[in-house]
Amino acid sequence: MSCSKRCFKCGCIKSLDEFYVHRKMKDGHLNKCKDCTKTDVTKNRHKNIEYFRAYDRQRGSRQTVEQVKKRRSVNPEKYKANSSVGNAVRDRRLFKPDIYSMCGMKPTRLHGHHEDYSKPLEVIWVCSICHKKLHSKRRGNYGSYTRKQETH
Repeated sequence: MSCSKRCFKCGCIKSLDEFYVHRKMKDGHLNKCKDCTKTDVTKNRHKNIEYFRAYDRQRGSRQTVEQVKKRRSVNPEKYKANSSVGNAVRDRRLFKPDIYSMCGMKPTRLHGHHEDYSKPLEVIWVCSICHKKLHSKRRGNYGSYTRKQETH
């Protein structure tokens, strides 16, 4: 298997990590490089901006006020604990680490995982992927969460 391929759009020969993964392609990567793909996506968005703005507005309001109230009333401890952490971070009574211990990565956004919701400021700082894994273990769904790239 080759370590490089030619982009059909720009004609440049680049390494495979310069191409998005695509399982249906023979070599497992898209035939257009990441740079060309990003350029095409940007052009398409600008060309059809009204469509995408309407889509973004509709997509942004996934939950109604009633749905949010229902979720909060079903899980009042969770809501209170999450609010407490957010307020403590905002007020600088609680700090997020630069790198956390579960996978050692430096994600763009850390989640505060609660082992016990009755102790709202005792959190483990994890990335979203590790957070999902922790909750699936807590529920006993050990095999339900899979990740495409296991480099994390």
